[in-house]
Amino acid sequence: MRLGSREEMRALCGVSVGTLHEALRLLQSTGEIFVRTGPGGGVFAGESSALSGLVRSIHGQVFDAPLYPQTARVLGALRPLIFADAIGSMNDTGAARLGERVSALEAARDGELRDLVRSSLEVFATIVSIPPPGILKTVAASILRAQMDTLRELSGQIGSEWRATADEHIEAVSNMVRAIVDADLTRALAYASDPPFMGLFEKIADRSATGSR
Repeated sequence: MRLGSREEMRALCGVSVGTLHEALRLLQSTGEIFVRTGPGGGVFAGESSALSGLVRSIHGQVFDAPLYPQTARVLGALRPLIFADAIGSMNDTGAARLGERVSALEAARDGELRDLVRSSLEVFATIVSIPPPGILKTVAASILRAQMDTLRELSGQIGSEWRATADEHIEAVSNMVRAIVDADLTRALAYASDPPFMGLFEKIADRSATGSR
């Protein structure tokens, strides 16, 4: 179906030529539309496709707490690649940044649960940020963003219910970071997979599933 000429669409939308061209480029990239030149040309509606449907389904999606298990699975699968890239790009600056994040995590042990989880995610985000930009960093960042969105569901102080879990998690993160700085991938992955490391997020996921606070 023909939607109109480029000029007709620009006038209808009330945008500049540059803005229209950028919008058309994005819509063409997912098959939403296609553009023909010459006589009878213009902008035409594209056919429905799996790609365009997927892009539409995730645009503006808001993630909530029950996605913790899903994000943990994906990050777990990517962790060997993320850690290997961080080790390969590690320098004094990266090691110092990680040390600062671990110190912030340790300082959060007596505060609110939300701050503890945020500090833990900041450690992982720092690990992800050490290598140069690339597709792995982009994917990991989108997953971390989903986990960050769940923070709004967390509340309360780290009391007796969470004390042992928090302390075990902090120790595991500290050991994991030390292994990454020491370029010991096997040891780093072992700490990140141990129950003391995952226990904090699993307990949050269980609490979210039951709707408790």
